[in-house]
Amino acid sequence: MNNTGINSTTSRAPLEGCSVAFDKQPCPASDSGILILDKPEGMTSFKLTDRTRKLLNLTKAGHCGTLDPFATGVLVVCVNQATRIADQLSLQDKLYQFTMRFGLETDSLDKTGHMVRAYDGPPIGKGELLGALGTFVGRYGQLVPRYAAVKVRGKRLYELARRGIEVDRPTREVEVHSLELLDYRWPEAQIKVHCSKGTYIRQLAADIGRVLNCGAHVSELRRWASGPFDIATAIPLDELERMPQNGGWETKLISMNDALAHLPEVLIRDEMLLQNLYNGHLDPEWKTVSCNQLVSKRGPVRLVTAKKHLAALWWPECLQNEGSKQRTLRVFK
Repeated sequence: MNNTGINSTTSRAPLEGCSVAFDKQPCPASDSGILILDKPEGMTSFKLTDRTRKLLNLTKAGHCGTLDPFATGVLVVCVNQATRIADQLSLQDKLYQFTMRFGLETDSLDKTGHMVRAYDGPPIGKGELLGALGTFVGRYGQLVPRYAAVKVRGKRLYELARRGIEVDRPTREVEVHSLELLDYRWPEAQIKVHCSKGTYIRQLAADIGRVLNCGAHVSELRRWASGPFDIATAIPLDELERMPQNGGWETKLISMNDALAHLPEVLIRDEMLLQNLYNGHLDPEWKTVSCNQLVSKRGPVRLVTAKKHLAALWWPECLQNEGSKQRTLRVFK
């Protein structure tokens, strides 16, 4: 499941898409970046993030894209000022591999829940399964699961579910780019899915089971990639725990500028312009010229120093809708 939530122990709420584990004082951008961790089964995303903060003695740490406790795989952890770019990282697509167990539905839609329905009919044919998978490729409104962190009437859905309170759950637009059947041996199927942010894999599996009239739940779930960050570069927990003694964890830190390489870049070489930028101001003439040179018409632009450090994110006014109240500058010192 990819469920972006916010949990914070700070007095100031973090940006959407980042669950901040700790925040005690400002920190320099040079000590900021992202770590790619391989979350183990049985640990919450928040607990792993907090463990990372304590092990590496970080000032601030937060994660993007929550994984359920039973799930494993890529967890993007933002370090120090990188928590302020989490909203941009959380927008990226995800790649998962999961195992569906047909014939049993659970209340949580995964193996940790209680069985609510069982199927005693014949096995589903491979052709039927492939046909069902094809119906979920594309963009559609997905119902949010009962056990989710989304708030309804001011309460988390999972809190209401645990109290036995039924409410109308919201739907969210998601996009499944591809569904690939890797292996199928009744009653289990291994599937790879490339999908947009916010897609609940548990709900996807349950919906496939309902289309096939046999029910299903997720018994294994592993995130192989989040945007360009894949499992091949992810740090396992045992390696992370050795880093305080062995040192060198900074070499695993991906810079904020590299982490946002998918965004357009504008290089700032003028020292006076850069100094004014750090004070929160951009020269109007420079903005006009730069705006006219931009090709992309979406999202923020990276303002980068000659040494390839991320100085700021800029939302050009020329690209905004008239009357927009969106902030136009986010500076990193």
